[in-house]
Amino acid sequence: MSSAAIRHNKVKAKAVTSDDGSRLGATAVAAMLIGFVTSSIMMSTIMQVGPTYLEPVYGNVLAHQWFTSGIVACMTVGAALGSRLWRGLTTGLASGSSEADARTERAIGAALDVVALLTALAPWRTALLFQESRRLGPVWGPVVTHVSLAAPVAAASGFIAAVSVARLAHGRRTAWAAAYVGAAAAAMWARRGTSGVHGGCQGLLLVAGYAALSSVMVKLLSRRRRLLLLVAPAVAAVVFGVLTLGSDPRCASGMTARNNAGSAYHMLSRAESVTGWVTVSDEAERRLRVLRSGHSIIGGHWNETQESIFGIFYYADAVRLVSSRRSRRHTNERALIIGLGIGVAARSLHEQGVKVDVVELDPAVYRAAVDFFSLPQNLHGVHLQDGRRFIDDAPDGSYDYIVHDVFTGGSVPAVLFSQSAVAQLGRILAPRGVLAMNYVGMLADTRTLHHVAHTLRSAFAHVRCFAESIEDPAGVTNMMFFASQEPIVFAPGALRNAADPDTIRARVLADMEANEVSVAYDEQSVRLITDAWNPLPEWLAPAAEVHWHAMRGMLPDEYWLNY
Repeated sequence: MSSAAIRHNKVKAKAVTSDDGSRLGATAVAAMLIGFVTSSIMMSTIMQVGPTYLEPVYGNVLAHQWFTSGIVACMTVGAALGSRLWRGLTTGLASGSSEADARTERAIGAALDVVALLTALAPWRTALLFQESRRLGPVWGPVVTHVSLAAPVAAASGFIAAVSVARLAHGRRTAWAAAYVGAAAAAMWARRGTSGVHGGCQGLLLVAGYAALSSVMVKLLSRRRRLLLLVAPAVAAVVFGVLTLGSDPRCASGMTARNNAGSAYHMLSRAESVTGWVTVSDEAERRLRVLRSGHSIIGGHWNETQESIFGIFYYADAVRLVSSRRSRRHTNERALIIGLGIGVAARSLHEQGVKVDVVELDPAVYRAAVDFFSLPQNLHGVHLQDGRRFIDDAPDGSYDYIVHDVFTGGSVPAVLFSQSAVAQLGRILAPRGVLAMNYVGMLADTRTLHHVAHTLRSAFAHVRCFAESIEDPAGVTNMMFFASQEPIVFAPGALRNAADPDTIRARVLADMEANEVSVAYDEQSVRLITDAWNPLPEWLAPAAEVHWHAMRGMLPDEYWLNY
């Protein structure tokens, strides 16, 4: 065999043939594969990290609003840019040209460099935008911040997919269509998500690291000269990432000295957990202590008396004051608390001799309640798990009382308000048991209020509702539903004489019946909330905006930006 034939066979072994007969160099194939895999990993990460990163400043509803639509739009823009750039780069090139391969590799490497640099700097950009969160507001604030945070990753992923597929289809009239199909495939792959991805700035820096490493790999494959200059963007991204980790307190996993530097709010505890950032802070001026999860205060007390700053939590005590229960109290009464907060209801019922089981999804919330809010450690049971799973598995008739309080961050876990969940609550209650369900919304939103009441009535014969305040129908307020198979009637004076008259608990219970909310409705206008049809996330979105403003009115920006 001649030397020319041997060389021909070697070249042939290093090439891949596309559908139209054009040859792809092995390095181009490797570059496209690296680009696609890296894009998928980056998109999977940013789909989880993006909203989570914004939750402490905007809450869990508003941080997710429009996010997926924005990601799709950015990927489409990136795909369009990739397709147009490819046509410009390859005009006049033969379909099997090695120069087409080289330009593909350069385009993918450049896109990865841009992502690495912009994502490594993302914590600094978002910190500046967070400072403007009050001016931007709860609607535009998340949109603008996501454009800064996630748009570069999404656009680059669409760009890489489009360039890669356009190269595969080079020389064919279907190149543009194929490029968009490739971008769509990348988007669908990204939607699979990556389990266990860190939700904080470490997640962002992980994306920057993926992009930087992949860029270096693409350039090494191409064996191009001036390698040091070509890897400079990746090195810069790593340097920026290291500087961010060392300078931004939000990138630390626990407490740092910077969390309390020059702040009027002394942070006592800080942890990133399953429901987001959970912090405990003291305010010296009003002498109060608050427990925060995301962009919501889920509990707090006055330091001098250790009484709750939210009166609604004392409504739960009324489960033992219903006439049908007062005449049948016994020494082995049991209560289930779903959603702990700082533990007001759990501690109160425990002190009254009731055996209390607590179900709390977030271990950090339970730890904070014990360490900073005097939650007894000798409760009957503590279950750190999903509330729906617990009630599905609990035995029939297990509890005399159930307190259901699972609001956080401007929303409720809708699965715990469905007909199936309500039926399970009724099943695990004793025959004359009483359910107290805290619902957070607007009195003016009678549609949601009536649907929740209607769903409760599917399992309970009697339902009543009491608001923490009825003064502002358009504002967000706590409302406590009481449900039972027995009439919910309070004996004369039972609420007024339930506690020491000088306490917040006594004043709140004394005024409770005056704040009753009518839950009468036309049955033709409502339907049962089910696991399959659950409109609560959509219907409560306006309440999330009002709740955001309420939280910013309760505590200043200085507090909300320090987490």
